[in-house]
Amino acid sequence: MWKLENQNIQIGFDGQARLSLLSMGGGNAIAAPSSTSFKLVFKKGENWENTVVSGGQSFTVREEPGAVTFTARTLEYSGGTAQIGLRLTVRLDGEHLRFSAEIDNREPDAWVTDFEYPYIGVVRSLGGDGAGPDLLFPIQSGMRVPDVGRFLSGHGDSEVGSTTFGFGPSREIGNCSFGTTYPGYASMQWMALEGSGRTLFLQSQDADHHVTDLRVLGAPTAEGDITLVLDKLAFVREGETWQAPDAVLSFYAGSWHKGADLYAGWAKTWRPSHEKPEWVKNMNGYYLVIMKQQFGTEMWPYHTIPKLYELAKATGCDTVGLFGWYDSGHDNQYPDLKVSESLGGAQALKDGIRQVQEEGGSVTLYYQGHLIDTTTEFYQNGGDQYVCRSKDGIPYLEWYNKAHNSTYLKYFTNKSFATSCPCCPEWRELMEEKAEWVRSFGPDGVLYDQIGGMPPRPCFDERHPHPKGKPSLSMPGGRKLLMDGIQRRTKELDSQYGFFSEHITDVYSAYLDGVHGISSYPSGEGDWGSGAKGVHNCPELFRYCFPETIITIRNPRPYLEKRAVNYACAYGFRFELEVRYDGDCDDVLSGRYAQENLYAKQAGDLRRRHWDLLGLGRFVDGLPLRWENEAVLAKAFENGDRMAVVLWNDSGGPQDVRLEAPGWEAGSVDSTEGPLPALPESMEPQQLLVQVFRRRNA
Repeated sequence: MWKLENQNIQIGFDGQARLSLLSMGGGNAIAAPSSTSFKLVFKKGENWENTVVSGGQSFTVREEPGAVTFTARTLEYSGGTAQIGLRLTVRLDGEHLRFSAEIDNREPDAWVTDFEYPYIGVVRSLGGDGAGPDLLFPIQSGMRVPDVGRFLSGHGDSEVGSTTFGFGPSREIGNCSFGTTYPGYASMQWMALEGSGRTLFLQSQDADHHVTDLRVLGAPTAEGDITLVLDKLAFVREGETWQAPDAVLSFYAGSWHKGADLYAGWAKTWRPSHEKPEWVKNMNGYYLVIMKQQFGTEMWPYHTIPKLYELAKATGCDTVGLFGWYDSGHDNQYPDLKVSESLGGAQALKDGIRQVQEEGGSVTLYYQGHLIDTTTEFYQNGGDQYVCRSKDGIPYLEWYNKAHNSTYLKYFTNKSFATSCPCCPEWRELMEEKAEWVRSFGPDGVLYDQIGGMPPRPCFDERHPHPKGKPSLSMPGGRKLLMDGIQRRTKELDSQYGFFSEHITDVYSAYLDGVHGISSYPSGEGDWGSGAKGVHNCPELFRYCFPETIITIRNPRPYLEKRAVNYACAYGFRFELEVRYDGDCDDVLSGRYAQENLYAKQAGDLRRRHWDLLGLGRFVDGLPLRWENEAVLAKAFENGDRMAVVLWNDSGGPQDVRLEAPGWEAGSVDSTEGPLPALPESMEPQQLLVQVFRRRNA
């Protein structure tokens, strides 16, 4: 065994470069070495799945102070010996291990597609108590899987989800896995195990943002085995030497926040910043309306836009997001959009928007930045050159069906769209021009749907200028260029012209003024913290790392449930509700959800009374706080020497409140019904409170 150690940590590797020792003050977090230290897949000839693992390789090992390097000049696989060199280096830096790798592809006609490294495991417990750790995983705003090893082993012999490049757990040969791709459904390049008072935090520091699969491997056994893997789509061509982005493993006493601080600090080295429009920073809620649906149903003529703002205000929302405002209706004819004469014409659209603005509200108009309708003149007259293509040269297609009443339409009519490749300069220029076209109608902002985080399909059209010639950088690299261009163009037109998109990612959100959230709706009642049962949302993961990102709570309903309102206030999400179908229109006009609307308005007013903290302050999770009853959620927001704590009883019965904030002096207490003389000793179910603090000796 080759060992590295310092005052913080001791690590060891076997002859296959597998991590076999990970110790902090005694004990070993590695129950057994993982099946391999790496996996490499390359294409040669017609075979795309030539696979290499660490077993059977002849490594030369070199030790130096604080580092160990494993080098193989050639690699063995089932087809023989490949002229592919591999160097794996691990450096010890305090509590952190830095994994570096280099691939030297000298094999004729070979193309290295996948590179999985490092493999961290097998882990069963992080401490001597034998308790299985929780998984913290960055699907959108975040999720937690309690005792993930036991969770995965329970799915050992059955199909339990989509593929590992999807949302959830999936069956693999010999094990069950949980994973998804970054940047896409995965919002950040890190995952962590937390338990026994310790955290094992694995992050990829990849500033190019190669397509990456974050994967958690389990096993169909009772032991609860866990292995963490980072899989890069490397696409290393013959004659190329590729330096893999570093992975950093941290093992320490304490919560996941410490590793998140390291990740967020690193992200500042590449994540751009810009000044957001004032109205976006002060937006409390987003009232999303589809004016004309996909199959022709017209629901909201342009003259009803002021009425929509009136309905929005009743729910605590101050911004109206107009989708399907164009003649073809929602999810049709992208990018060939035009103003609808049947909805009232251009002047009526402008007049309706202006009236909302005169009454103090804001309006965004929708545009599609990702999809191209294959029936459009644009696509059929050259636009097909700008689409993202698979390895077989076929456009990646997506299908969207918004049928609401017709069985025929629902089952037998799908709208087909090709996905654009954002590396194409012509596509980026068109999208910037459309920002100017949308602005001509007078809205406060434009929402380009989907470009903020749809799955990053590799593009193989070699006519496109992909960064470094890599298919795996086509979507991430192209989208950064696309979104930077739109951000710049919107602010050239007007510094207060907002730019929105859908999905939550650290890389794309940096270019946005506001994020139309996805998968940000609350889990079941009481599904919070490490004591909860089953997979549940853990939105503090993204909110803590990137609190400056303005995100709406994705909500497909034409009203806001009380729990969703409380959840949004606790985590700093902006409200959102969606009026999409003709039945929704009847519901909002008839006042069917008056009770829900009233509570949302009261909670919005409560937040407004403390907007300098709850709207403009920095989300710091529960770090400054001590409280005994975990059934009461407590989240803090800081701004200078002041802090507001949102308390939410998300349980079925009354709960005692014992809140302390060391170093802070308690001040006023407020509720949805109005100010209270002091923090009560008990909170009722679904009660929401805000307590303000001031830093002592400030």
